[in-house]
Amino acid sequence: MRAVVCADFENASVQEIDRPSPKADEVLLEIHRVQLSVTECALYQGHDIAHADSIASRLADGPALLFGHEFCGTVIERGSAVETLAVGDRVYAPSKIPCESCSYCESGFNQYCPSKTYIGYDIPGALAEYAAFPASALRRVPDTLSDAEVAALQPLASSVLCVANSGIQPGDRVAVIGTGVMGYQCGQLARTNGAEEVFVVDIDAEKLDIAADRGLTPINAAETDPVEAIVERTDGVGADVVFSAVGGKQSHATAGDDPIAQAVAAVRAGGTVVQVGYIIGDISFSARAVRKQSITWQNPVTGIAPTGPGRDTGDLAARLVADGRVSVSEYITHERAGLDAFEEAVEITTNKADYGARGPAQLTVR
Repeated sequence: MRAVVCADFENASVQEIDRPSPKADEVLLEIHRVQLSVTECALYQGHDIAHADSIASRLADGPALLFGHEFCGTVIERGSAVETLAVGDRVYAPSKIPCESCSYCESGFNQYCPSKTYIGYDIPGALAEYAAFPASALRRVPDTLSDAEVAALQPLASSVLCVANSGIQPGDRVAVIGTGVMGYQCGQLARTNGAEEVFVVDIDAEKLDIAADRGLTPINAAETDPVEAIVERTDGVGADVVFSAVGGKQSHATAGDDPIAQAVAAVRAGGTVVQVGYIIGDISFSARAVRKQSITWQNPVTGIAPTGPGRDTGDLAARLVADGRVSVSEYITHERAGLDAFEEAVEITTNKADYGARGPAQLTVR
């Protein structure tokens, strides 16, 4: 089969390698489409963010199959112990893979497992014609969803966790700093969770118009101070919950005008700031400022979490799109054909504004 093989940072090629065989608890997937993530592209470029150590370690051991945790694939073979999926099921991977042996996993708190295995980082991902993954990490999707929508579901599954962890109550006023993929999703999800009004902040007028079409209240930070606008529109109180959905390099969390600092300034006393975006490097903050406002600074769990008997956030993400309650299609703007277009997809995803892309680029594999 053909697969993207990384020899080093910013050094990849498409090569012919052996097709994997599924272990007893795995299924073999035929991969249809892969959506690169901003995090994957930053890691490929050598940035010091989450998972950087794992990527460096795998590259140190020689050429590696890296990245590709956002994908759409179909089960074509299943291991002897797999009962949850069948051949022909179309799936995506909302979940990280818990170790199943630590005290968290043994007590049913898999989402807090400190030793999760990450697809595309710790093990080979889906940048290949075929891939084998544990069935427990996958969820089948409704037939009504397109391959492109399925490949975009994994960030939504993470956004569902962000909003579930935020503690939004019916009638809350919520703000989202940044209308990238997950910011746009968190805004929509906040509405489905009962928020009375959701303010979304960006400097991209087109994205703000899209958010407005979904019932969100746009604030153009290029035209007005977003913190002042949020405080004014909440009767001088501030938002109950603020999602900081901008990653990258930021210097201070409680001073200045970096996105995370804007989130802290815009939240009410006793409110919650949810950090959605991955920050490159370290940031400073004043513990006194956080304590003075009694702010809860929330970092959501990763993976999947139960939503009821026989239900979890991975299944919910797919149903939300299938039912039309949340939309992801507006941010699927650029696709390229074939694995050979990997470098081009990295370029587009890293520099979305230069290409007019709203979300990451997708690669059609088949």
